[in-house]
Amino acid sequence: MSPLRLAVAAVLTLTLVSCGGKKQQEDGITLTLYHWMDKDRQLWEEEIIKPFENSHPGIHVILQTSPYALYVTKSLTSIASGNQLADLMLAEDWFGQELIHKNYALNLMGYVNRDLVVDDFNGETFTEWRGVAQREDELYGFTACLGLTVLFYNKDLFDRAGVPYPDTSWTYDDLCRAGARLTVDANGDGIPEQWGLSFDVHYTGFETVLYSFGGRMLTDDLRRADLSEPATLRGLHFIRDLFLDRKIASNTTSYVNPWDSFVGQRAAMILIGSHGSINLEGSPIRWDLTFPPKGPDGRRMSRRFTMAFMIPRNSPHPDEAWQLLHWILTKSPVEQLHTQYLGMMPTYKPFTRSPEWLTAPPTHNRHLLVELEERYSFPLFSPGWQEWRDNNLTPEMLLMIQGKKPVEDCVRDAERRINAVLDRVYKK
Repeated sequence: MSPLRLAVAAVLTLTLVSCGGKKQQEDGITLTLYHWMDKDRQLWEEEIIKPFENSHPGIHVILQTSPYALYVTKSLTSIASGNQLADLMLAEDWFGQELIHKNYALNLMGYVNRDLVVDDFNGETFTEWRGVAQREDELYGFTACLGLTVLFYNKDLFDRAGVPYPDTSWTYDDLCRAGARLTVDANGDGIPEQWGLSFDVHYTGFETVLYSFGGRMLTDDLRRADLSEPATLRGLHFIRDLFLDRKIASNTTSYVNPWDSFVGQRAAMILIGSHGSINLEGSPIRWDLTFPPKGPDGRRMSRRFTMAFMIPRNSPHPDEAWQLLHWILTKSPVEQLHTQYLGMMPTYKPFTRSPEWLTAPPTHNRHLLVELEERYSFPLFSPGWQEWRDNNLTPEMLLMIQGKKPVEDCVRDAERRINAVLDRVYKK
C-alpha cells in the first residue's frame, strides 16, 4: 500500500474510533444515549449504563450530554438535516411535541405491548406522547418521570405567624387568608419584607389555578387559545388580585429563578412544580408540600408535566435502544431516582410504591404525590408550546399582574398572538 493510502487509512480509522457511538464494535454495537443532565453523569454511567452493559455484553452505551439550550438546538438541527443524533434521547413534554409533530420519533407501542405491563406505569401520562390524533396504537415517547404542581410551605414561617400548616382541605380562599397573615411589612413602607406567596405567571401554578377555577387555556383539540370563557376570566381575575388587591404576592419575581424568594425565606409558600424539591436539598428550611388548593366549585387540579425517552426514527439500532430504555424504566437505582430525574417522580409504580423511593431524601410527603397524580393531574401541551407560552402569553400576564393592562385586554391580545402561532405550526 502506498504511503498516501496508508495515511488515508489511518485518518479513517481515527475518525471511526472518535465518532462516539456511531461505530460498529467488533463484539457488538454502540448506542448513544443523549440528554442534558451532565451534572448527574456519574450516576448515569456508574449506576445505570454499566449494569446494563454487564447484562447485555453485546451492547456498549455512550452517554452524550449538552447544556439544555444546546440540546434543543442540536435536536432541531438533527430533524432538519436528517443526521443521526442518538439512539435514545430524553425530552420534556413541550419539546416532545415538536419532535412528534415533525415525525422524528419511532412508534413504541409494538415494543410496549410485547415487553411491558402497561398497568405497571402511570398510563395516563401517555396522553402527552401519543400525538395530536391520540391514537391508542401510537406512542412516540415512553414517559419515565413526571412532575406535579404542589404547594410548598415553610414550617418555620407558619409557626412564627401562628398559622396552621396548609392541608388537603384548603381552598384558594384559605390560601389568601393565610397569605395575608404571612405577609409582613415591618417598617410600613409598603414593601413587604416577607410575602405570603411566591407565584410566577410563567410556571405551572398559573395553569393549575385556571383549571381549578373551571377554566382552560386551549380548546379540546389543542388548536386554539380559549382564555375568554367566564371560568377562565374568573381565574385570571383571582390571579391578578393576588398581586394588586390582596397584595400577598410580589410582582417583581422573575421566571428566570422563581425559587429565590422561597429559598431565601422571603416567601412562606410557593405554588410550583414538585420537582422543585431538589432546590431544597441541604437547605436549613423546615418545609413540606401539599395538594394545590381547591377552586371555588370544589374542583382540585394539578398541572402535570413529563419527560419521556424517544427512539429517533433514524437510529440504526432501535431494538437495542429499546432494550436500554426497558432497563432504564424498570431497573434504575430506586434510592437515587430523585437525582436521576431532576427531582421528578418515576412513572413505574413498583418504584413509587416502594419504601426506598417513598423515604429517600429529601424527605417530604411522597404518598401525597402518588395520590395527586392519579386523581387530580392534567397535562397541557401542543406543538409550538414554548413559543406561544413564553413569547405570547407570559408578556400579557406580566402586564396584567402589574396593573398595566386590564384582564380582558390581556386576554384579547394573548388569544390573538397565541392563535397566530398555533395556526402556523399546524399548517406545517
